[in-house]
Amino acid sequence: MFRRFAGKIPEGALALFKCHPLELTTLLEVAWKSRAHDAAKVLGHPGHRSDILPVPDFWLNPMSRAASIEPPTGSEAVIRPLPPVNPLTGTTLENALNFSQDPTQRRTVLWDHLIYAYMVENTRIYEIFRRVLYEFLYGEKLGVPLPDAQHWLRNTEELFYRDPPSFFITSITSDIRGDLRANRRNAYQRMFGMDLNHGTEDGKQYPYVRAEAANNEFVPTFEEFLREVWIGIENLKNGIGPNPTDDAKIADLAEKLHDMLTTRRINGNLSREEFVFVSMMSWFHLTVEFDSPIVVSLRAEASSPEQRLFKIAQRVGLPAHGLSKSYFDIADPISRVLILIETGAYNTPAAASAFYKEGFLQDAMKTIIRHWSIITGREMKARKVTTT
Repeated sequence: MFRRFAGKIPEGALALFKCHPLELTTLLEVAWKSRAHDAAKVLGHPGHRSDILPVPDFWLNPMSRAASIEPPTGSEAVIRPLPPVNPLTGTTLENALNFSQDPTQRRTVLWDHLIYAYMVENTRIYEIFRRVLYEFLYGEKLGVPLPDAQHWLRNTEELFYRDPPSFFITSITSDIRGDLRANRRNAYQRMFGMDLNHGTEDGKQYPYVRAEAANNEFVPTFEEFLREVWIGIENLKNGIGPNPTDDAKIADLAEKLHDMLTTRRINGNLSREEFVFVSMMSWFHLTVEFDSPIVVSLRAEASSPEQRLFKIAQRVGLPAHGLSKSYFDIADPISRVLILIETGAYNTPAAASAFYKEGFLQDAMKTIIRHWSIITGREMKARKVTTT
């Protein structure tokens, strides 16, 4: 979410990092208010994620106008135009932070899928930056942060390492859900049947409430889906001889994934949590996408997000995951693909062929197949072998 608000790097991100924490919270509240909301679609659908109300207009409107905050808009697509789904408008920082007097312009927001937060968090980025804050706020072991990094430190602590202010959509901690890290793991387990690849800082399993109703078949189903799509990609130009591509099977697997994911979203379930967790991880992802002030303060300048994270991790003594590049690279395309699957638009053989035919969707699938194979150690380009 914050990566979209930033619009362009580094100018937009620098301006975003220097905002007041209340501006950033209000920005998220305005985004929630402006979410895609098609009442004709079932509650939980990507076009109708939730009916939970934002802060009332009598409170939100004066705050957003005073802060010159406007819902995201612009030409950059939130979801790339992958047929048959129409693209939704995205954002630039200029549009997000400059109030428009044009009341006729329709502004809608569709945030990333929960899988985006899961992939980014697997780099261990949240825990690493927790140590960064700890060291900077308790002493000068890491040096003295640059003036612009001071803004980043304040915003990061206020937004992501303390209970959020009451009544805002981001307020998802309480006496019942007191541990935000455990809350995220619970959501990942329910939606994907997966836990994060790391536990506590001392190597122990992180404790969290495991739900009885969870998509435990997500991983094997998704991997079978990837293998079938790869067969389609591999045989796309095969004009001679048998073609093992099975559109009906791809559609069947897409429908199974659709049913699993949407079951967890009945009546808008998990929508608030997804919105908050995706926004949180996008803040940290944005932080390492360029030589941001905090990166420079840590003397961690590099040419890629994972290399910056590796350097920061080394400074604070908590290693990042060795496959962080794959986690960063897969996060965006897998988010788009799962959102598209949740629309139900690819549950027929004719539509399912779009996954392997040339275009944006095929490019996304190639990236997912490559990096999922690297992350899991299971080759998605090979046929599944069964034993009897």
